[in-house]
Amino acid sequence: MPTKTDTQFEHIIKVCEEIFTKKMADYGTAWRILRPTSLTDQIMIKARRIRSLETKKENKVGEGIRPEFIGIVNYAAMALIQLE
Repeated sequence: MPTKTDTQFEHIIKVCEEIFTKKMADYGTAWRILRPTSLTDQIMIKARRIRSLETKKENKVGEGIRPEFIGIVNYAAMALIQLE
């Protein structure tokens, strides 16, 4: 029997996968040329953006913390793929 956490995890993974798929349709596999260090840099940029949003409590761009976390998950997936 799945727990609430299991259900939430599955939902979030599905959301991340949907966004990943949409971006693949728009941009293709352009990210395949990136080295793992470049993907690490992208993850750090997202993490810094989250930190900035948390500390300043202000968002001028129109995006929030949630899309940044989704970006981290998807960049991490790209990095794992690149490591293979």
